[in-house]
Order: sequence, then C-alpha cells, then structure tokens
Amino acid sequence: MSVPAIVSASRRTDLPGFHAAWLIERLRRFRRPPEALFLWTKHPAAVGRPGPLREAIRRLPNVFVHLTITGLGAGPLEPRAPGWEDALAEVPELIESLGGDARRVLWRFDPVIPGRSSRDVFVRLASRLGALGVRRVISSFLSTMSLKGSLLPQYAPFGLAPPPVAERVDWAAALAASAGAEGLELRLCCQPKVVERVAGAVRAASCIDAELATALHPEGRRIAAAKDPTQRRHCGCAPSLDVGDYVRHLCRTGCAYCYSKAAVPFS
Repeated sequence: MSVPAIVSASRRTDLPGFHAAWLIERLRRFRRPPEALFLWTKHPAAVGRPGPLREAIRRLPNVFVHLTITGLGAGPLEPRAPGWEDALAEVPELIESLGGDARRVLWRFDPVIPGRSSRDVFVRLASRLGALGVRRVISSFLSTMSLKGSLLPQYAPFGLAPPPVAERVDWAAALAASAGAEGLELRLCCQPKVVERVAGAVRAASCIDAELATALHPEGRRIAAAKDPTQRRHCGCAPSLDVGDYVRHLCRTGCAYCYSKAAVPFS
C-alpha cells in the first residue's frame, strides 16, 4: 500500500480509545512508515500505558497526539471521557511513549463552551501540562453546522448554543494569557473572526501541522506545508490521509456536541 506523507487517526472518531487493534493493523499494512502520524483521543491511557498500541507507535519515527482534555469529562456533556484529573495523571506516561518529547502532545481544550467550560480548570491544566513540557493548546467553539446538517437541535436538550463573536474573543484572550503564563501557545481552529480581533495574541491553528512535523522529524525530513483542499475554508491543516470512519469506527465517548455523521447517542 502506498504511503501518504501524513496519516491522521482520526478526526472522525477516537481510534486509540475504541479501535486500537484495527488501527495497529491498518498501520502495519503500509509498506513503510508515514513521515508523520497524528493520533486524536480523549483517552490518553490507550496510547500511553503498556500494550500493543504503545509498542506499535514506538516503532514509528514521528508521532503526535492530539489529546483532548476539556474539564467536562465524566459529566453530562462528555459522559464516557475520563475526568480531567484522571486524564492528566496519564500524561507523563503518554509523553514517555512518544520518546519523552512533550512537544509531541498537542493539548486540545476544545470546544470551549461558555457557561460550562471552566477557566480555573484551564489554568490548572495549563500549569501542569506546561510543567511537563507541552507547548501548544488548541481551542475552538461550537459550530452550527456539520455534515449531518444543523447541530442546533442536537444542542437544544443540553442548553448549548454557539457563543457570539464577542464572547469568543473574551474567552480567547483570557485563555491565551493564562496559557502564555505557563509556557504554552494558544491556537484557534477555524476561528478567523476571533483571531483577527485578539491583536496577534492567538494564531490560527494547523492541527495537522507539517511545519511542526518537519521540525521534530528525527531524520530531518521536510514535509510539504500545503493546505488540505478537503477541509473547511479556514482550516490550516496540511493534507493527510484520515483512516477513521464515522460509521464503521463509532466513537463511544458520547459527547453531546459531537459533530460526527453517526455519533453514538447520549444515555
């Protein structure tokens, strides 16, 4: 099987948390390792603790983990995500599984939900993660639309709604200041109006970041930093092969705000 420069596993679902065996087999089928692998999960223990997935990724040269810790885990909005204290406790072992380089952990405080998200929890997370060497946090806000249409009916039972731009700007400025005090840089995903209004304090995110993957590649290989034409207009991601599937690889975390095409209902 031909090898794309970057593999994403996966924007669409939590493959490490729920489909690790399938992911290991999928990676094994490549003739040679991709230049970079980006994993996405709310379940750091699935990657960091000893086991087949940890051993599989340790054989790859250039692995990054998008680790989502919002402070909402184990609550009504993220019923099957670990609580933030439990997730945080797994991060040192996760870093060790990535060769000890904490820059390979990309913390996602995403989405920010005013009225539900806690700035105090963000500060506590930033302090601990910054001390461990994590250097980037990525945030965004609730969207109104997804592939399945309007998300507003899905939000309504939980009292959720996308916040106005002014409220987004207030949150972004506050989080950027708190993150910066702990040595982290805040980047915003697909929020051009907010980035424009925070006067350079926040940069637009490239969640699949070819520049970072190039900078940390152990063999010094350059990965082309083009824009992925299959993503949203304001997405800064480089092209990648996303190996997840909305239908075959259901995420079972049960997040109330999930935009996936076939989310598992909250119960």
